[in-house]
Amino acid sequence: MNLSRRTAVMAIGSAMACLSLDSSCDADDETKAASDAFAGIWSSHYQQTFIYLIIQPHQKAVFALLDQGYSFGEVPWVPANNGIIVRGFPMLRLWKTKQPDWCKVRMQAVPPEATNDTFVKFPLNFYMTRQKQNPLPPALAQLKIPKDWLGADPPSDFDDMVGKPREVNPN
Repeated sequence: MNLSRRTAVMAIGSAMACLSLDSSCDADDETKAASDAFAGIWSSHYQQTFIYLIIQPHQKAVFALLDQGYSFGEVPWVPANNGIIVRGFPMLRLWKTKQPDWCKVRMQAVPPEATNDTFVKFPLNFYMTRQKQNPLPPALAQLKIPKDWLGADPPSDFDDMVGKPREVNPN
């Protein structure tokens, strides 16, 4: 079967749209508790490719893929037995492990013609780690919030300054 890259992408996109309209899996209390355990920021990488997930309550996630550019967006997730399924492209199945900051992940295979030569090599089975909150260094934690940032409106010259590079004084 000879598929063009465009045909494959359109077929996959159509399938994802149909799946996103389906109702969620039925979940018992145990499954719901397992899905709640995934709230937070998760990441994994292989060579130069990075996958980030921000799992939010109410079955939403932000899926970011960094590989020869970037792709990110909000996608739904559904509860599953001992984990969740993230309905992004590609789809991800996450399972809890005994370590709360690690999960096992299986990624849906993407046809080579629908991706690039680096992402197609990303393993289909991998671990993701939860990103911990890093406290600010004391010097940064003590910085005061600028008073003009507390106002309801942006500065009057904001529109004129959008996109202009900062002027740097050489030392």
